[in-house]
Amino acid sequence: MVMRYVNPLLFLLLLVIGVKLSDSAYRWVRYRPERAQVTRMRAELVDAGARIVRTRQESDSMRALLRAEDTALETEQRALRRYDDYAHDGALPTGLYDRYRADLTRYNDHVAARNQKLSAWQEVLAHNQGVVARYNLLSDSIRTLATQMGDPYYEVPTPAEAAIERGVIRPEKP
Repeated sequence: MVMRYVNPLLFLLLLVIGVKLSDSAYRWVRYRPERAQVTRMRAELVDAGARIVRTRQESDSMRALLRAEDTALETEQRALRRYDDYAHDGALPTGLYDRYRADLTRYNDHVAARNQKLSAWQEVLAHNQGVVARYNLLSDSIRTLATQMGDPYYEVPTPAEAAIERGVIRPEKP
């Protein structure tokens, strides 16, 4: 009696497996161009994610350098203000005036050098924003294609995962 029910259950199981396999084969053939496109876009996305991390690291280093420059400039500015204590009727004694002019020139040169570093930092930030926009566009495009292919939960790597994949950063060990 048990044998009698096993055959129809086995038949039903084989039928379900056959339907699933034919559906998978259909999707495999039907979405071949989309899969190739997702593969290409994923490689571009990983490159963009790694660049996000690289530019962020560079930006952080430059920001720390600018903070140190600002601290040094504040110290130099305080030293320049001390010359006001030596001024009499708005004029400095001749020997002191020459030192003041030299210190002022050094300070102005330092400000110019700091502003060049600021400009370079702003370029890095602008590049970072462009790469983030590219990453987001690729991410959205991949998810849209994956959804069309019937895989709405396609895993898109984060910038940190992309940086690990490209060797920009090392994975943290638990």
